[in-house]
Amino acid sequence: MVNYSLSVKNLFFSYGNRQVIHDISFNIQKGDFVGILGPNGSGKSTLLYLLSGLLVPDNGSIFISGKNSKKLSRKIWSQEIAVVFQEMNLNLDLECYDIIMMGRFPHWRRWQKENQQDVDAVLHALQITNTQQFMNRPFRELSGGEKQRVMIARALAQEPHILLLDEPTSHLDILHQLDIMRILYQLQKKGITILGVFHDVNLVSQFCNQVFFLKKGEIVHYGLVDNSLHAPQVEKLFDVEFLEEIHPNSLRPFFMPLGIMKKLESLNASIHLICGGGSGSNFMKEFLEAGFSVSVGIVNQFDSDQEMASKLGIPVIIEKPFSPISDENFQKAIHLAVQSDYIFIAPGYWGRGNLKNLDLAISLQERGKRVLFLQDSLNEYWDYTDGQAINKFNLLAQHHAEVFSTITELIDRIKKDCLK
Repeated sequence: MVNYSLSVKNLFFSYGNRQVIHDISFNIQKGDFVGILGPNGSGKSTLLYLLSGLLVPDNGSIFISGKNSKKLSRKIWSQEIAVVFQEMNLNLDLECYDIIMMGRFPHWRRWQKENQQDVDAVLHALQITNTQQFMNRPFRELSGGEKQRVMIARALAQEPHILLLDEPTSHLDILHQLDIMRILYQLQKKGITILGVFHDVNLVSQFCNQVFFLKKGEIVHYGLVDNSLHAPQVEKLFDVEFLEEIHPNSLRPFFMPLGIMKKLESLNASIHLICGGGSGSNFMKEFLEAGFSVSVGIVNQFDSDQEMASKLGIPVIIEKPFSPISDENFQKAIHLAVQSDYIFIAPGYWGRGNLKNLDLAISLQERGKRVLFLQDSLNEYWDYTDGQAINKFNLLAQHHAEVFSTITELIDRIKKDCLK
């Protein structure tokens, strides 16, 4: 039988008549680093309060190293579990060494003074968290990231088997966030079981080995990060669409929120985007968020615009890598783009290989399609074709292509057209 580090069975908790935790059960093995993800109000912090013993569940059981918490004294509970909460309301004029020494309290008998074992535990905690330089400084003088490291050191001075953290990277800059996560990662390697609440999906993806999703007081999923953290699951949890990439160093997924990108059916607008070389990626997102149907082409395979369109599920005409536009793909692009209401040419560089995309716009304009582009596209610094690209833009403008100062102005015009 597996002896779990932390086990929860059928846990319930309510604030008055409002149920916050509903029938939660899970098992965590020794040395796991578990990230808790979920939207605001899902009960994440309340769960940590229950596990730390600061709140008493209405029903259910908590087992710590196989022992029923109901049979544990507060002292033994605190020797097993240490907690780092989000709020650090310690305004006492104490030096950091003394604050960290507070972590030894669960090991003291009544009236006992600190001994060499306590001093060694504090010095070890200072070393692990790299806070030796703060030991004689008043806690209130430290920055947010420095305070968080000291509070983790205080928790480690308890010599716990389990460490609970409530949003340990909240309000910290990127450098301090990574600093905290590296400390926690090293603690996991030393065999400490860690359970932390996080808002940043990417921190969980890169540092945790287990994750569970908490929503409306229930665990809706629990499992290995490698199996659980993918865009469809994260989107369902937060009700926001994400773009999933693979981190080049860790080879784990990382996520970019794309916003709520549900198409607005009432607009009923479609736009074909002519782009390349990364010039169209941001426009794809903006058009989708505006509620437009989007198609793309012609772009070369492995072009960043091609990769973005494919990831977003946008229809795209793809040319061979590093190849000029073929007649075959030109005709495919006409067949695709002619189904759109608007043709938009993204500002970008023009050379011999992609100049035919401007011929595509001209051909579509001749078929009665409304061609749109930004004023910036008329700037000569985009043109590496001895003026051929600028001449084609001028030809489009002469035949009533619509020129806009900003993409916001362009999107607003389409929206107004749709509401007529």
